Amino acid sequence: MDEVVRLLREQVLLSNRCLEKLKAIKNTIQAENKGANIVAAVQEMEPVLLDLGRLEKQKREFLQVKKSSSLQAVLAKIPDSETRGIAVHLLHRAQEFEDTLAREVMATRLLLEKGKQYVDFHINVLTRTVASDTYNQDAAAGESRREIKMFDSSV
Repeated sequence: MDEVVRLLREQVLLSNRCLEKLKAIKNTIQAENKGANIVAAVQEMEPVLLDLGRLEKQKREFLQVKKSSSLQAVLAKIPDSETRGIAVHLLHRAQEFEDTLAREVMATRLLLEKGKQYVDFHINVLTRTVASDTYNQDAAAGESRREIKMFDSSV
């Protein structure tokens, strides 16, 4: 039981740290400095993500030992006690953090997509061409949509 509480407590703490770092990335993207500090913000989040990965591995190992599919199933087998109540509360908090993280990731992804569209639009305006995704496999393999070169060397 103590192991369940320890795992859940660590998950809540790491999820909170991850949420703080994700919000910092989102704020950096939205800042007026055009995302100049984005690399530093992402690098600050990397150790937290590594810790979350390590915790997930520990949870999988714990669940294999308990021969259970989830922490909820482990908690269901434990009789009512104060420690079980704490564990259930921590489980709910961890799920709340996961939901909040999912929403923040979606919002950050939307900001990145809007930023990409903004850049593509201005490249199109500057070059009077339609800029395509030049860094993905479809663009590399397919025909270019441009009738003139984006950066013509004869100019």
